[in-house]
Amino acid sequence: MTKNVSFRLFSGLQILGLMVTATVWVGAQDLPTEVIRYADRILHNGHVLTMDQDMPPFSVTEAVAIRDGRIMAVGENSRILRMAGPDTDRVDLAGRTLMPGFVDTHSHPNSYALSHHAREYTAMYVRFLREQNIRFIVVNWESKETALADFKKAAEGLPQGYWIYSTVRSSAVQKSLTRWDLDEVVPDHPLYVRVGNAIYGMINSKMLEIVDQRYGDRVPGLLKNEEGIPTGQIYGPLGETLEEELMPQVPPDLLGPILKKELDEWIALGITTLSSRFNGGEITAYAQLDRNGELPLRLPYTHEVGRRNVFLERDLKRFGGIQGHGTDRMWLIGISIGNPDGDPPGSPGGGGTCTTVAKRVMLPNDLYPDGNCFWDDVPGDTSREAPAIVNRFNYRVAGVHNLGDRASLEHLDAYEKADREKSIAGKRFALDHGMMVSPDVIKRTAELDVMWSLQPIQLYNNAPTFSRVFGEEVAQRWMHPVKSMIEAGIRVAWGADTHSDPERHPLFGLQVLVTRKAKDGRVFGAQERLDRATALLMMTRWSAEYVLREEELGSLEAGKLADYVILDKNPLDPAVPDEALSQIRVLAAVVGGELEYGSLNPAQ
Repeated sequence: MTKNVSFRLFSGLQILGLMVTATVWVGAQDLPTEVIRYADRILHNGHVLTMDQDMPPFSVTEAVAIRDGRIMAVGENSRILRMAGPDTDRVDLAGRTLMPGFVDTHSHPNSYALSHHAREYTAMYVRFLREQNIRFIVVNWESKETALADFKKAAEGLPQGYWIYSTVRSSAVQKSLTRWDLDEVVPDHPLYVRVGNAIYGMINSKMLEIVDQRYGDRVPGLLKNEEGIPTGQIYGPLGETLEEELMPQVPPDLLGPILKKELDEWIALGITTLSSRFNGGEITAYAQLDRNGELPLRLPYTHEVGRRNVFLERDLKRFGGIQGHGTDRMWLIGISIGNPDGDPPGSPGGGGTCTTVAKRVMLPNDLYPDGNCFWDDVPGDTSREAPAIVNRFNYRVAGVHNLGDRASLEHLDAYEKADREKSIAGKRFALDHGMMVSPDVIKRTAELDVMWSLQPIQLYNNAPTFSRVFGEEVAQRWMHPVKSMIEAGIRVAWGADTHSDPERHPLFGLQVLVTRKAKDGRVFGAQERLDRATALLMMTRWSAEYVLREEELGSLEAGKLADYVILDKNPLDPAVPDEALSQIRVLAAVVGGELEYGSLNPAQ
């Protein structure tokens, strides 16, 4: 059977009409985005390190197209330039290197801000406390007598109803003072001294009355003498509770501008995502900056509600399940819990590292002959129970502190207890620092599917001291065994954990990971050296997993957020010596397609 097929000749006008109709019809369809609009910006003629693979080698290409704050396409110049339209911003990289922005998983911009801008902040903070009827004083801790003299002077002429508040990093003098000593010089005003990160402290009898009235015996951490009478020394949960609940939080209008200045420094380092742990007042201040469009980088955070909080389960019942929730610039990634150990040997008041290894040498400023294992040594510390509680409410634990191997093992014990109740596999529970990571710690970490955030600065600064205090073998084999951890299947992220320059710079961290050289020039753990590509993945793609946004961050792939940096040299170029990696300069940093630092123009 034959079909009749007819043909018709169309006039030019009719053809034009059909074309217009077809154009309208096509425009109405749900077409791929590349068909709809040209790129907003194209960067070409460079070395583009994509981090598009989970392990080396990843793709290195020439150009990238950006649209609506996201990666539109990545590839060779000829392909990407075809996506340019008349209004596309074309940037000739002129051989420079473009790579994903660095993701720092463990630093403390909140505390660095107060240190870097101490004069401005202290004046503001003292005025604020005065408005709350609290007098803040700086005390000379040279001796018991000088400290008591300063407290006495602060109380002279102070109006009735005022409190006295002071802080000290760490001091042997503080441990010798009782509330009766303090009562002699400050009998009429409540007095509270915070020591370190509120792990320790001391109060006089007037403040003890307030604490007893508010908390009774519900919060452990009040030391008593042999007769069962409180001495005024406080530890652990009570110290944390007083700092977070009893002391007034600085209003965001005052704190926010100080925090913003610090973040401006970090984006200039090429760090486009910076993770830390914050308390409630800091979260409020950062959130206000976010609402005002003033965050220059992305700020995932862990909430400090889990730090020595005896009311953690009660609080999380009211908290709601908001892990991962927030904005594209600020979101919650988990709960932070109390530290199992303290500062490393050689730091002010250091020697608090909790290890299974005996010290061979006691340094002059070491207050802890056997280390300081907080979860054992601090009365009433509830941190062992926190991971199970956190997991019960579908949060993960991150933003923590583990220096010694025993501290890590105790932390893993707590994670294992949580896992027995409800599996933590795939939830990215984390350990941070890894100053001393034994083979046993590696094995158990892999078995529990726990992540690590490592800070190369700790090897650089502390390896020489650790070799002296704990022995050369421990320093050579246990300090940041990052290659062994990766080979065991552990996902390892990077963090700076310092506000000193040049050590906080990510390219400095890259250099230490590659060379394993400490500040005294010695190489520690040569067998743990990383190749450059693996180290860069650790600082970008793998770190994006730590902050729970690997689908959005950490690599240059179509659909991901356009967070990238431009470098003056290629860190994969063998012509750049390992010892010169830290000298590579960040020329520009872009977050969500918006230039936040530097210039895209090579001439500027």
